Amino acid sequence: MKYNPAGSAYALLGQNKQKGRVVVYDAWTVGKVIHEFEEITNPTAIAYSTDSRLFFIATSNRELRVYDGKQYNLLHAEDIPLTATNILPSPNGYHLAVTDGQKVVVVNQETAEVRATLNSAEVTDMAFSADGSMFGILSGSGHCTIYDAHTFSPIHQYTNLGEGRSLAFHPEGKYITVLTNENTILFQNLVDEVDSPSMTDEDGGLEYVRYLRDGKRQTYLTYNTGKSIKYKLLRGFSPNYIRMLADELNARMNEWAKKKDGETEMAYKARVNEETRKQQALLFEQEIATRMAMDVIDLSTATLGSYNKEAGLLTMKFDKLPPVYLNVPENEIGYFTNVEDLEFRDVMYGLTRDDKFEMTYAQVYNRKTGKTYEFNNIERHSLDYLFTDDKFVPIELVQLSGLEEVKLEAIMDDVVAKAKKDRLISDHTKIKVNTDVFRDFDANGKKITNCKISFAYTVEGRFSAQEDFPAGKYKIEHSHAAASMLKIVTKAFEKDFAGYIKPGKKVKVRVTGSADALKITGRIPYDGSFGEFENEPYYLNDDMGAITVTQTSGIKNNEQLAFMRAAAVSHYIQNNIPAFQVMSTSFEHHIEVADKAGGEYRRINLEFIFIDAFDHE
Repeated sequence: MKYNPAGSAYALLGQNKQKGRVVVYDAWTVGKVIHEFEEITNPTAIAYSTDSRLFFIATSNRELRVYDGKQYNLLHAEDIPLTATNILPSPNGYHLAVTDGQKVVVVNQETAEVRATLNSAEVTDMAFSADGSMFGILSGSGHCTIYDAHTFSPIHQYTNLGEGRSLAFHPEGKYITVLTNENTILFQNLVDEVDSPSMTDEDGGLEYVRYLRDGKRQTYLTYNTGKSIKYKLLRGFSPNYIRMLADELNARMNEWAKKKDGETEMAYKARVNEETRKQQALLFEQEIATRMAMDVIDLSTATLGSYNKEAGLLTMKFDKLPPVYLNVPENEIGYFTNVEDLEFRDVMYGLTRDDKFEMTYAQVYNRKTGKTYEFNNIERHSLDYLFTDDKFVPIELVQLSGLEEVKLEAIMDDVVAKAKKDRLISDHTKIKVNTDVFRDFDANGKKITNCKISFAYTVEGRFSAQEDFPAGKYKIEHSHAAASMLKIVTKAFEKDFAGYIKPGKKVKVRVTGSADALKITGRIPYDGSFGEFENEPYYLNDDMGAITVTQTSGIKNNEQLAFMRAAAVSHYIQNNIPAFQVMSTSFEHHIEVADKAGGEYRRINLEFIFIDAFDHE
């Protein structure tokens, strides 16, 4: 059985009178068949894509058939080099891992071209990390290999994992979880092999382990026993500090790289260049790591170590930190007899490759002599990998992004000024535009640079009824703020940003519609302007679901109302910016529903991500 990730249906693969059979059932009506694949007599494996828009069937004659995930129409069929007994899609939509139980073949999800062939005796499970950057294969002999999912070269190998029953990645990507036998679950830290706790369940019968997150983004471990399915809220694992640091570092660097008001182009390029970028990144990294470390020195037990006479270095050891080496003249070493006499001031921290904090700077005050000794390892190179080409965009593209945002702001100022002159909006409506460039990989493992262009607005609460969506309204013409923002979008892609419109290139459009908590009484009519939506995939707090809005059903709740505001934007783009029709354009609808009533919570925002936006990359 494979469940549609949007939650609207499930598919069963089985046999009927010695004939293979795939049937899709409605998730909400018992026994209701949505579709039966009568043309297939020899299916061996099935799967949905993680965005629910595709459905895959593998057959015994080594064929992979790809269908749309709503009407189940055949899109194309491709040959694959094995008879698949399991299909696993990657979360980023790039890959399908297929296995016959003896080897694994990774294919491009769109073209079915083979990316990698990975041999492994008795494949018991496969797993992708939540961000699609890692892929793991577990065998029944207790071997597990973790691959870089961009190159499919091995990066970690583990043995002695018992029976190797099931494999899962923790959502933060720092641990893998393995069922080693019917009673035991092992948690292996991928950056620190010593960290490998385990837990047992005396009920036994463990076969399958996975992770899930609830609406509050809490992480649960879920697994079966012989007679139950269990959920455990996991606490106590070491956070993925490197990922947390990298995410915040990139966000702060993106803001630093923007052109400032009144800054000339020459001054901007002098401030933002390769040398200044690395210096600024190092400063941000130290600041972020120091905040995350929360003075771990105060929780550490310090001891005095050996003294190197030739270098004049005194070793200081800590139970929760790597050792540091303090410059102490030989004639003063006699004053270092009691660690209690030493006080650490102005301490700064960094992160090591194994995701542990280390001291990078401190002033060590000796109470016995009144002297202060400086420890300075700020220029260390242990985090050089944060500044590699994989993470940082070429500086000329960073500068381009900063200058592009200036152009976008000029377009915004023109549109806003006219809207204010026409008394459609006032100073109480604030429209914000933003550009960003970031590194990524495509489905073939090629390093690419994407461009993100974002549009958003806010309206002060007491003015929202006049300038934004009134209660229960969802069409663009009902909101002067939304209409003004979309005029900015239209003008931008007609002229200054037309260079991003490239035939055949991919662009992902993320539209977010918002609603407040004002309860809908009865039904808001829907005239079908944007089409009929039956079990349409959408995201609420980044969790996928399915939503239905038709002329017959109308709009009965705030989730549907927020969705229709997002759908109105998609409809506008498709009908008013024809340039996007030449691109491979995909839309994602997100919704937000506030827990308070008020017009300031009724709005939309919009984000375009142009994939591999720069030809010379």
